[in-house]
Amino acid sequence: MNAGKRVPRDFWAWLAVAAAAVGSGYAWQQAHGGGGLCWLLLSAVGVAYLAFFTLRHIETNRPSPEAPAYPTLGAANHLSLLRGLALALLPGFFCPRAAIGWLPGALYTFVALTDWWDGFLARITRHTSRLGEMLDLHLDGLGVLIASSLAVALGRLPWWYLAVGLARYAYVAYLALLRWLGRNPVALPPDPQRRANAGLMMAFLAVALWPVFPPQGLAVVGLWFFIPFIGLFLRDAFQAGKAPAAAAPRPQRAAHRRVAAGLAGLRWLAAAGLTVLLWHSPAGAGVRFGGMLAALMLALGVLPRVSALGGLLALGFGWAAGASLSTADALLSAVLTAIAFYGGGSACLWAPDDRVFLSHIGGGPSQTAASPQTPAA
Repeated sequence: MNAGKRVPRDFWAWLAVAAAAVGSGYAWQQAHGGGGLCWLLLSAVGVAYLAFFTLRHIETNRPSPEAPAYPTLGAANHLSLLRGLALALLPGFFCPRAAIGWLPGALYTFVALTDWWDGFLARITRHTSRLGEMLDLHLDGLGVLIASSLAVALGRLPWWYLAVGLARYAYVAYLALLRWLGRNPVALPPDPQRRANAGLMMAFLAVALWPVFPPQGLAVVGLWFFIPFIGLFLRDAFQAGKAPAAAAPRPQRAAHRRVAAGLAGLRWLAAAGLTVLLWHSPAGAGVRFGGMLAALMLALGVLPRVSALGGLLALGFGWAAGASLSTADALLSAVLTAIAFYGGGSACLWAPDDRVFLSHIGGGPSQTAASPQTPAA
C-alpha cells in the first residue's frame, strides 16, 4: 500500500463494526459452545484479509481512472463490505467446538440475498467504481468457496461439492495457463446464463447450510445443481481455448425452439409429479398447500422458475418430515432443477422471472462492468 493513499473515514467505521461483530461472536461462542478462541482467530483472520484487500485497492474507489477518488466508500461499497463481513465470520464455524445452529445459514443467506443490491445502490447513488466491481467479484467467488467447504465440513453436502467452490479459481488458472503457453484465450461473449447459474448455486448453498433438510436429499438435489453449474465452466473453458474463428457462436434457432418445447413438457410433467408426491407427503398442511400451488403455477406457466424452486422446497420439507427419498423424488427434483435453471419454455402465461434470473440474479449488473472471461461464481 502506498503511503499517499487517502483512506475514507467511513472505512474505519466499518472496521469498528467488524471488530464488534467478531467480539460479540467470540462471547456467544464461549457461552454456547466453548470454541470461542478458535472462532475468534479464524474470523479475525477473515476480517483482516477483507480489510487488507480493500485498503490495497482503495485508490480504485473512483468512477474512472482519470476521475478523483470519492471521499467516502459510499452505500454500495458499504453493503459489499457488510457482505464480506458475513463471509469473514463463516470460517469460525469450521472450529471443532463451534456452536452452529442457524448462524452459518443465516449469514450466507444474507450474502446471497444482497448480492445484486450493491450494484443497484452504486448506480442509483452515482457511486460506481472499480473497487466495487472487484469487491463484488472477489466476494462472490470467495463466498461460494467458503460456503461449499463449510457445507461439506458440516456433513450437509458430499465431499465432491468442493469442486463447486474451486471451479472459478480453476477456470482463472486455466486462462493463465493458456497465456503462459502463448495462446490468448478467446474473449467470450456475455452470457446471462452465467449469472443465473451463479445465483442459483448461491441460493442452494444457503439452503444447504440451514439445519433443516436431510443430507441425503441435499446430495440428490445438489447433484442436479452441480451438473449445469460445472458444465457451464467446462463449456467456457472449451470455448476459451479454441481458435477465434472456431469459437464464434452460431445461431441455432431451430434447436432453441425444440428446447423451449421440451421445457414446456417438463413443466407439465413436474406439475403432475409434484401433485402426486405431495398428496401422500407427511409434511404439514401448509407445505402441501404451497407445493400444490407451485404445481398449479408450473402447469399454467406462471413464474415457472420461482415455482420450480418452490416445488423443490416442498419436496425438501417432505423429506425433513420423514418422507423416504424415492427414485420418483430424485427424478422430479431433476426436472424441477432444469426448469429453475433454464425456464419454463414455451406457452407460459406469465414468466417475468426469466428476465430477473438472467439479468439480476447472481450479482446482476456489476458496479462497473463484469468481464465475460470470468464467470460470476
